[in-house]
Amino acid sequence: MLRLKLDKVLFERRINANQLSKMTGIRYPTILDMESNKSKAWSPENLDKIMKALEIEDVTELIEYVKEKSN
Repeated sequence: MLRLKLDKVLFERRINANQLSKMTGIRYPTILDMESNKSKAWSPENLDKIMKALEIEDVTELIEYVKEKSN
């Protein structure tokens, strides 16, 4: 399963969700959902805005693959 590492990136850069919202123009609740991995889908436009705002050049800094546990 793909997972956003936005919470880690924001923590490392000492930026909160409200600041990122203002930097990107993405709604604050949307940023919160993305930060806590509650979003079911991420729009390419929002990912692009986040990567530009945080000056991320490698998508693996923002997204990781986590193997799901099998039952």
